[in-house]
Amino acid sequence: MADRRAQLSRRSSSINISKSPAAASPASSNPGSRRSSIASLPTAQQRLQVPAPKFLRRKDEEARNLEKKNSLAWKVLSNTQTQALQDLTVEELEIKLAEIMELPRPDIELSQASLLDYYVSGFWWAKEQGFNVQQLSGFFTLLHTLLENIKEHKMPLADNLTEYKKLLAGVGTEDNEVNGGLDFFDIKQAKLITDFLQMTLFQHHKMYEFLFHHERKEEIVGVELVVETLPAADVPHPPPLEEGLEEAIYLRHLATPPSSPTPDMDGNEEEKKGETEGEGVTRAEDEEKASGDPVDLLAEVTAEDVKTVFSQVSKELFAGLQTDVQRKLKERESEIISRINKIHRIADT
Repeated sequence: MADRRAQLSRRSSSINISKSPAAASPASSNPGSRRSSIASLPTAQQRLQVPAPKFLRRKDEEARNLEKKNSLAWKVLSNTQTQALQDLTVEELEIKLAEIMELPRPDIELSQASLLDYYVSGFWWAKEQGFNVQQLSGFFTLLHTLLENIKEHKMPLADNLTEYKKLLAGVGTEDNEVNGGLDFFDIKQAKLITDFLQMTLFQHHKMYEFLFHHERKEEIVGVELVVETLPAADVPHPPPLEEGLEEAIYLRHLATPPSSPTPDMDGNEEEKKGETEGEGVTRAEDEEKASGDPVDLLAEVTAEDVKTVFSQVSKELFAGLQTDVQRKLKERESEIISRINKIHRIADT
C-alpha cells in the first residue's frame, strides 16, 4: 500500500507541475503575446522574397554533376547564364541570347533573326509560367534541339514529333530507368509545353524547313552616280562665280588665241609616196601598152609594203571582234566574282 501511495503522489505532483502557471506557455497565458506571435509569421509577399535555394547558387560544374545522365538541363544554358537571363528585359534578353547562341547578324540574316526571335519568345514564355532555373534551362535545350532537328538533320514533322515524344519519357512517373531528359517537369507543365510548341513550332514546321533549306535569290542593285567636279585652277582655289564672264566676252578678249598648225611632215611624206607609187603604176601601164608585153605589177612591191597592208586590214577586221571579246570577258569576270562572294557569305554563316 505504501508503494501504491508513493506512485499516486508522484503522478499528482507531475500533473500539478504541468498545470502550473510557470510551466504554461506565454502564448496560452497572454492573448496579446499570441497575436504578436501570429503577426511575426511571414506574409505571402515575404515568402516570395525568400532567397533562392542553395542548389540554384551552386557553380555550373556542381549543378551539372547533380543532374541525371540524360537530363536536358544545363546543356545549352548553364546555371549562371540562366540566372542572369531571368533578370533582363526583353531588349537585353535579345542582345544576350544573340551573343550566347552565336548569332552575330540577326539584323541582315533572315534565318538568324527567326532563330533569335523564337529563342527570346520561348524563354520569356517559360519565365512567365514560373519555371525554376533548372526547368528554364531544360526547356531552352528542348527548343534548341527541335530547331536543330529541322536545320541540321532535315527532319520532317512526323520524325520531329517522335523525337519530342521520346524526350517526354519519364515525365510524371517515378521510374528512373525511363528518362527522356525532362523528368523535372510535371504532367501539367508538360501539357503547357506541348500546347506552346504546337502553336509556335509544329504548326509552322514547313515554314522553318523552307527557311533553313531553300536559298533565296540574291539581287544586287547598282546605282550609277554622275558627279561633276570643278575644273582645275592655277590658284589653290577656283575663282568665285560672281567674277565670271560670259563665254563670248572671254573668248574675244581673254582667251589665248589658238596656235597656228605646224606642217605635218609625215602627211607630206605619205602624199609624196602615194604620188610616186601612182606615177610608177601609170608608167608601167604605159610601157605595157607600148611594148605589148604584160608587166608584173607586184614587182616593185616590197615586204614592208605587204606588212603595212596586212596590218591595216587586220586592224579593220578584228577591231569589232576584239571589242566583243573584251566585253564577254568582263561579263564572265563579274559573274565569277559574284559567285565567289556568295560562297564567302555562305561560309561565314
